[in-house]
Amino acid sequence: MIKTQANHGSSKSSGLVFFEYCVFALCLCVIALRVTLTESPAAQSDAQPINIGSNIFSLSMSAVLASAFICWFVWSFCSRKFLYRLTGIEIGLGLFVIAAVIAGFVASNKRAAITDFVIIITPVLMILLLVQILDSQTKIKLVLAVIAALGVVLAYRCADQLFVENQERVKQYQEDPNAMLGQLGIEQGSFNQMMFEHRLYSKDIGGFFTTGNSAGSFLLLASFCAAALVLERLRNSKSVRIVPACIAIAGILLALAITHSKGAIAAAIIAAAMFIVYLLFGKWLGEHKRAILIILLLLVLAGVGGMVLYGLTYQTLPGGNSMLVRWQYWATAVKIYGLHPITGIGPGSFTNYYMQYKPPAALETVSDPHNFLLRILTQYGPLGLVGFLAIVLVPLYRTIYRRSVLPPTTAEPEQSFKKLAVSFVVVISLAMLFIRPVVLPVAGVADSDVMFYVEMILYVAPVVVFVIGFWLITTGEKTIEVSDTIAIALFCACAGVLIHNLIDFAIFEPGVLTPFCAVAACLIALNFQRDSRQPIVFRPPFLLKVVVAAGGAAVIWAYFNCAFIPVAKATVKIESAFNNTQAAHSLLESAAKDDLLDPSALNLDGRLYLQEYGQIKKKQPDYLEKAAKCFIAASERDRIDFKNYEKLTEVYNLLDQPQQAYDWCLRALEYYPGSDRLRIELAKLAERLEKTDAAIANYKQALEIEDSYRRQFEIMYPGKKIFSRLGEEKYQLAKQRIKSLSPQPAP
Repeated sequence: MIKTQANHGSSKSSGLVFFEYCVFALCLCVIALRVTLTESPAAQSDAQPINIGSNIFSLSMSAVLASAFICWFVWSFCSRKFLYRLTGIEIGLGLFVIAAVIAGFVASNKRAAITDFVIIITPVLMILLLVQILDSQTKIKLVLAVIAALGVVLAYRCADQLFVENQERVKQYQEDPNAMLGQLGIEQGSFNQMMFEHRLYSKDIGGFFTTGNSAGSFLLLASFCAAALVLERLRNSKSVRIVPACIAIAGILLALAITHSKGAIAAAIIAAAMFIVYLLFGKWLGEHKRAILIILLLLVLAGVGGMVLYGLTYQTLPGGNSMLVRWQYWATAVKIYGLHPITGIGPGSFTNYYMQYKPPAALETVSDPHNFLLRILTQYGPLGLVGFLAIVLVPLYRTIYRRSVLPPTTAEPEQSFKKLAVSFVVVISLAMLFIRPVVLPVAGVADSDVMFYVEMILYVAPVVVFVIGFWLITTGEKTIEVSDTIAIALFCACAGVLIHNLIDFAIFEPGVLTPFCAVAACLIALNFQRDSRQPIVFRPPFLLKVVVAAGGAAVIWAYFNCAFIPVAKATVKIESAFNNTQAAHSLLESAAKDDLLDPSALNLDGRLYLQEYGQIKKKQPDYLEKAAKCFIAASERDRIDFKNYEKLTEVYNLLDQPQQAYDWCLRALEYYPGSDRLRIELAKLAERLEKTDAAIANYKQALEIEDSYRRQFEIMYPGKKIFSRLGEEKYQLAKQRIKSLSPQPAP
């Protein structure tokens, strides 16, 4: 059994103890909200007005976690005695912060860099906070039960998508494609429409997450949390009710299956195999763990080496289309890192750099290399990777290499868990019931009966399922006693998520990262309960208390004034601009002033001027001049985003200034050399400027890019009619112009 160290709760004031319960509830509410609301700030695009408030929600949740940790730290530090449990991740956290600051200076888009860093770092701060709070087995079990219950909620949502929503979405698209494409900012007949239709008809099951892979990663985590509690219950008692909990686990595993996430399912099988091996051979593994770890490390290195050799030989990896494109992601990421080996390219910058270095044949544009190691390495540099690995691996390391244990203590009574559980379930349910409608409002429903039905399904049903799921997981409990079984189950869960994210990016979706960090905190807290180590006890002098309090206030002030308030003010005005066309320009200009780092408002303002220029009968060049100013200003805030330069090419083409249009098009191609569309545009401009050789060269390059794309399309979709990315008209035009411009042979 896990051995409990001396309880230091009596050293804390009653006020601090109450505050810890409050921030504990806040952390669980943040986890519940992030799991049940789609949150993907990294995928936010200035080209898509829908879900534009995602950043506000993400930064709000991050603000709660950061403020909770800082307030707890300041309060504890300023108490009579400061008690702190060293988690082991502090050094890694410090290295990651230093790397983020360095990488932030080289990032092309400083706003994206700040947002990316904040969303990653605040769940890590939650680890430090929860380790201090999780001083009893009751609290640890509560965290695991909440995550498992949220797995049941996600299973319900996945089933709803499978049987109802996806079919309805396909039906709506078939009835009115333009309406749905317009909402997404996708041009009809474009390559993007083809990719959208491919995703639509594949009926991806993501639940509340952006992809099925992300949903699968969380379901893996939730299934192990639930299974650990059930197995521990069986271990502690011979006559317990486990059928309800098994029903919940079956639902979670069924949801994992219907996500069709091969990576998550494979990782879950590997994690389950690890857990079974421990149950069967735990003692032997403990006696030979050093040799086993060395063998595993050698096998991993051999596997990586074999995979790289296979990829270099065949320019793909075994495993179908998904591994073909992943090889392209990884090869491009390695190339990007090779050009920025010290600092990385900066947080949130992968999308634009990928456009610059991706293979011309690649069908997709991605914002992540689909490998958590490469993501951190390319964006935060080697120092950031070392820090991040320390953060995620230290809890696993401490689980394997635990110290000698103390004598066992009496199990905590069931009544203490029930009392705490009821209170926290009520708080979490209320948070879901009142906050989710604010973040995810229902619009466009006029009928009151239909509105009531939609609200019940969208808002009330998840809360009801959460309560039922929690009851299923925890019913029949007789004692609150935790052993190595739970610790190893959580170890396997974390390892499974990390294995899955060697081929995916799910761990960086806040709805996965936050519960993952909560499980890591439970692992560390469990280790404290069975280790002989004691918390650090420090009596800080008054002056140091003042300094720490001032520092905490400064950090909170900096967060809100640098990371949250500018984004919130700008986002509100951008949303208003979409709904108020008459004041759109003034709102977008004000948004650009509110957030001096983000290019989105400027880009939208420039595109709006272009749109208005095309709609008015009497052309007014001043619209184009204003658009040019907006795009130039946007490019100064994100120097490697080719889209601003492409728009400037369009503007100066309309102004009949071919030389300037040519120069801007060259700049766009500098950051997106694999664009056949831009190559055609540059060739046309070269013709106007009588640069025949340049025109021929760019027409040829456009054809080469299109042909390479078509070859990959045939590989990925054999037998399917090729959808031209360039467009058949432009493809034939390029061939004709090459023939016309090329020197004719002498008769």
